[in-house]
Amino acid sequence: MRRFITAASLIALLATPSIATPIQDAAAPAAAPTDPAAAKEAARAAKAAAKAEERRLRELRAKYGEGPYPDQIAAYVDARPEPLRPLYRTLYTGGERNAVLNFQRLGLAAFEGGFYKDAAWAFDQALGRIETIYANNPQAATARSVFHNESNKDYKGEPYERAMAYYYRGLLYLRDGDYQNARISFDNAERMDTLSDAEEFQSDFAAMNYLQGWSRRCEGRNDGKAREYFDLAAKAQKGLTAPAEGDNILFIAELGNGPVKARDGAQAQKLLFQAGEAYPETLATVTYGPAGTPATLPLTEASSVTYQATTRGGRAIDGLMNGKANWKEGTDGVGTALMTQGLTGGGDAGGYMAMAGLALSLFSSAMKTNADIRAWDGLPDRIMIGTAKAASPDWTYNVAYAGEKGPVELKGMTMRADAKGCGIVWLRSRPAVYGEGVMGEDAGVAASQARKKPVILKNKAFRAALEGQQL
Repeated sequence: MRRFITAASLIALLATPSIATPIQDAAAPAAAPTDPAAAKEAARAAKAAAKAEERRLRELRAKYGEGPYPDQIAAYVDARPEPLRPLYRTLYTGGERNAVLNFQRLGLAAFEGGFYKDAAWAFDQALGRIETIYANNPQAATARSVFHNESNKDYKGEPYERAMAYYYRGLLYLRDGDYQNARISFDNAERMDTLSDAEEFQSDFAAMNYLQGWSRRCEGRNDGKAREYFDLAAKAQKGLTAPAEGDNILFIAELGNGPVKARDGAQAQKLLFQAGEAYPETLATVTYGPAGTPATLPLTEASSVTYQATTRGGRAIDGLMNGKANWKEGTDGVGTALMTQGLTGGGDAGGYMAMAGLALSLFSSAMKTNADIRAWDGLPDRIMIGTAKAASPDWTYNVAYAGEKGPVELKGMTMRADAKGCGIVWLRSRPAVYGEGVMGEDAGVAASQARKKPVILKNKAFRAALEGQQL
C-alpha cells in the first residue's frame, strides 16, 4: 500500500510553535514611574521610539518592499550550519514559488555534507508540496491551468526531479534502518517517474525497482515480492541481477552530471532536456573487506537520470511542455479551419462556424505556454549498484573510478551506515556545487509575481513557518 505525504501532514510539518514574548518571560513588569515629570519623560521617550521604529519600517519597505528584511534574513540564516547557509538564504528569500526546488537543493547538499537531519527535513518539505500539487486544492488547480504562463507556477519539477527527491529520502531511510519507509519512498519515486501533468507512462526506472527489492529484503521479507522487484529492474536495465544469498551490504555510486533544461529556440513553449556537462568516468569499482583479505566488486549501471529525463516509458522524446504545446498547435489549427470554412460557406451556418473558429483561435492565443526551465541542478547522471556480503562489521572499502581512457582520479563523496545488519555505502564521483540563486529562473517573472498581494501574504506565512522549525 502506497503512503503519501498529505497536505495535512505538510501543515503539521510547518506548524509554528508558540514563542514566549519578552513580557511573558520577564520575572515582573517594570514599575511605572511615580514622579509626574519622570512619567512624562517616559511617555515622550516611548513615543519617540515608536516614531523611530515606524520610520525604520518605512525605509525598509521603500527599499525591500514587504520583506524579508536583512535582519530577518540574518537571524534565520545564521542559526543554520555554516556550509548550508547560502542555500538556507535562498530558501528563506525565495518563498513558495521556488520552495520545492530550494528544498530539493538544500536536501541534496545537506545529504552530501553529512547534515542528515537537515536533509530529511528538507526532502520531507519538498515531497509534501509535490504531493499536494496533485490533490484537489487551489494550488493544484493553478498548476494544471492552461491559462497560466508556465513560468508563473510554483515549481514542481519534472517527473525525474520528483522521483529523485523520493530516491534521496529513501536513502536516508535506509541509512536509519527504517526499511519500510525506504521501500515506500522508492515506490513513490517509481510512481513519480510515470506521471506528468497530462499523461501517464510505463515505469522503467530500474534503480527504484531494485531498491524496493533491497528494502524488502532488509525488512526480513526475501520473498516472491522482493524477487518481483529485482526482476522488474533486470527487465528495465540489462546486466542487473538480484543480490546473492546472504548479501548484506548495498553499494550505490552516482557518477557524472545530470540533465539540464532549455527552451526550444524556435518555440519558447517547448521544453527540451539535454545531457549535462560531459564527464569521463563511466565505471565504479569497489574494493572492500577485512584488512588483508579485500574483494573487488565492479558496480553495475542501474539507471541514467539523463535517460529518464529524455524518455517517457522508454521512448525517446524530442521535447515537451506537459502536453500543452501540442494542444495549442492543434487547437489553433482547428480554429483556423473553422473560420476558413465558415467564411467561405453561406448562410447563418457559415457565420456560426466562423464565430466558433474565431473563439477557438482566441482561446489558443490566450494560452501562455512558455516552458518552465527552472531545474534541480546538481543531480548525477549514472546510478551504479552492487551488493556484497560482510561477515563482520570491521570491514573497510574504497572506490576507484574509470572511463574509456583508464582511471579517473576523483575525490568524491561517501557515506556509510550499518543499521540493523543491513549496510549501505553511498558514493558520488562529483558532488553538487551550489551557490545562491535558481537555475533557469526568469528574473522578470519572479519580480512580477513577488509584487502581487496574495504572493506577498503567502511568502510571509512561508517565512513565519520556517522560523518556527526546530530540527
